[in-house]
Amino acid sequence: MGSRAMIVVGGGSSTRFGADKLLTRVAGSPLVAHTIRSVVAGVGRCVLVCRPDQMEAIGLLDLGVELVPGGKTRTESEIAGLSHLPDAYDLIGIHDAARPLVSRRLVDTLFEGAARHGGAIPVLDVPWLVDKSSLARRTGVAAAQTPQVFESEPLRRAYAAAKSEGFEGHDTAEIVARFTDTPIVAVPGESTNLKVTYPEDLGLIEELL
Repeated sequence: MGSRAMIVVGGGSSTRFGADKLLTRVAGSPLVAHTIRSVVAGVGRCVLVCRPDQMEAIGLLDLGVELVPGGKTRTESEIAGLSHLPDAYDLIGIHDAARPLVSRRLVDTLFEGAARHGGAIPVLDVPWLVDKSSLARRTGVAAAQTPQVFESEPLRRAYAAAKSEGFEGHDTAEIVARFTDTPIVAVPGESTNLKVTYPEDLGLIEELL
């Protein structure tokens, strides 16, 4: 199956949330603590990328992960996490720090899929597409979640190319698909694998926790 590592990315500014999202308490613990607990048992090593000004406070939580200062963008933060990990890991996942409800089952499924195919991402069907002028039902359209898991070598190669070109990806899969020919399998995501973006998202997260 190969050795597993996870990079949890949380270096954003939380502008839309209006406060320090990672350290906001929900169901008795900071949000980031729930996220780490959801993934750490399924991997051999876990790295949390956060803003430099968060490192002291997050370090005091004693989450059992290695803290790495992030960059100005998501892609820069992912590169920082990858640079911190040694080459010894065969499979690497990248997960949003603001998704605290991913299940161990899904984490294992993604690593198993990446071991077989090269890459694996969780997706949910999107039955409706909306633009400024219309609402349309579409088939074959899906929304990607995280974690997104890949074999280490093509993942590192893709991010090295992205760094060289100054390319900023929307997510990990976009960068891997752009710079490598790695097969990426889609596996069913989870409706409960929600990403916290706004303060009003916390009510449902707390209920599910």
